[in-house]
Amino acid sequence: MKRALLFIITILIFFTVTSGWSQDSSKLLEAYKRNFAIASLDVKIQILKDAAKSESKEMGPLYLQAIDFVLDNASLIASDTRFRQLSVIAATQIATIGYEKAKYSLWKLFQLDENTSVRIQTIRALSVVAKGDKEIIESINKWLDARNNSFKSGKIPDLQVVAEVVRSLGELGDPSSFPLLFSSMILGYSDNITTLAKEALFKIKGDLKEMLIGIIKNQPIGEKKAALEMALESEKLTDDEKGEIAQTALDIALDYSANNTLERQTSREIRFIAIRALSERKWSKATDLVIEHLNRTIEEYEKGITDKSRLLEAITCLGNMGTHKAALRLTQYLVLLNSYTEKGKGYDSQIILAVLSNLGKLGDKVAFDDLMYTQYLNYSNSIKKEAKKALEKIKW
Repeated sequence: MKRALLFIITILIFFTVTSGWSQDSSKLLEAYKRNFAIASLDVKIQILKDAAKSESKEMGPLYLQAIDFVLDNASLIASDTRFRQLSVIAATQIATIGYEKAKYSLWKLFQLDENTSVRIQTIRALSVVAKGDKEIIESINKWLDARNNSFKSGKIPDLQVVAEVVRSLGELGDPSSFPLLFSSMILGYSDNITTLAKEALFKIKGDLKEMLIGIIKNQPIGEKKAALEMALESEKLTDDEKGEIAQTALDIALDYSANNTLERQTSREIRFIAIRALSERKWSKATDLVIEHLNRTIEEYEKGITDKSRLLEAITCLGNMGTHKAALRLTQYLVLLNSYTEKGKGYDSQIILAVLSNLGKLGDKVAFDDLMYTQYLNYSNSIKKEAKKALEKIKW
């Protein structure tokens, strides 16, 4: 009975004390707000500093009052630095206590005042209080997109602010920011912004594979290549995910309509990167695309556009697909090469050997007749031996 009574008394004391604290904090807040409303600029600054010292999480309305006061006196900001002092103190404290109701006023202030210190503190605060707010995040995305486009045209924005916006979008973590952060990463602003953008990308919530595929499908050709390279280097993606991304990149690059020489070269580089990735993973799902790539590469090689090494990679990749379609296409290529040899056009030993070796790797009986016929043509002994080896690997 005594224990129960003691417990009830303890609870009553606790609620009495906490209620008193709450009342005191509320009264203090109202006093600060009243004094702020009538005080001079210097005193307003001191009031904010004193409120900050209290470390009370209930001071949010006071800091919002300060931000709104600055907004109401926008015409005076440039001529009186004390307004910016108010802005920085208030924004810093809003971030510290996480006062979400201030987010819209903070965004208005960011847009209104281009001062570096104000913008940095304001966007830092927004990275805390605007999480999940699609409207504000979309506005920040648009701001960064405009800076990116400006930089592309040769204009240098405030790099300190760009860096903080990039970092903050990472903290906000919305998938809609991924393409803008990716662009910021590869634009070449500075090493610092490149690093911050890369770190921010990996903080974005969502499916990294799908977000990178989105870049490959929708962004300019240079970003497509960078997204493929990033995907293949990433430790956060599985081998299967990398295979899917490489397959998508190859598909996009094969269909890409280039506007100039640089774009054509970049689209070829994407194909070559993707082919290596697919070959390493023996990604048979991409067989049709790999065949299309081989056809394109043969054409480019014959025109002198592409090196022989790329053609050899394409042949090897098809051999690694392990499918009947792959064997059928390589057999057709062997038939063509044999016809050239029969007509005395000469042959390239490396290419013939690569076709024979990969037909042997595939071991498909579709190649039997043409592998047999190869041994009767005017080839070197090494090529005839390779044809025989390939025949011995045929699976019946």
